[in-house]
Amino acid sequence: MAKRLRAIVDIDNTLWHFCDVLYEELKIINNTIPSPEFWIDWDFWQNYCSIEEFMNAINKIHLNQDDEKHLPYPEAKKFLNTLKREGFHITIASHRSENSRIPTERWLKMHGLYFDELHLSYDKTILFNDNNCFVVDDSPKVLEKAKEKQVQGAGLLFPWNKSHYENGYILLDNLDDILEFLLKKS
Repeated sequence: MAKRLRAIVDIDNTLWHFCDVLYEELKIINNTIPSPEFWIDWDFWQNYCSIEEFMNAINKIHLNQDDEKHLPYPEAKKFLNTLKREGFHITIASHRSENSRIPTERWLKMHGLYFDELHLSYDKTILFNDNNCFVVDDSPKVLEKAKEKQVQGAGLLFPWNKSHYENGYILLDNLDDILEFLLKKS
């Protein structure tokens, strides 16, 4: 590789199945919230809780993620290790508060999930600064921003991003398929 590529990789619903844990937290707030298979748009939660309740539920998960019950997807370690072996600079970028840095780092290290850099902020799209990177994320908003900046994007296919399937990025069933796609593109 002449120029080192950068892989910007999300955590939630990319390296681990966050939505089921989020569902359990949101049921505490409002037990009428539908289960994740019915979350067909990105803002599914708006009719069931306030933005403050939603963000508090997410922050609670992020601050307590570093235990044995929050496991990464089985292929996550291989996915990141292969990217590293292929010469990618790996930036783990998550929509998280900075106060979750220690439990996030602990979780990544506990599960042997390699990274060169950890970016926590509420705008990871600031990382999309050139066409020398590849974004892996489940958020249609993030993937559409990558497309706008002419950055290749891919993500895992979920009900909330399925309707965005033809928007200039690819959605696949697992990290192995994303890895194969990414390596063909690099």
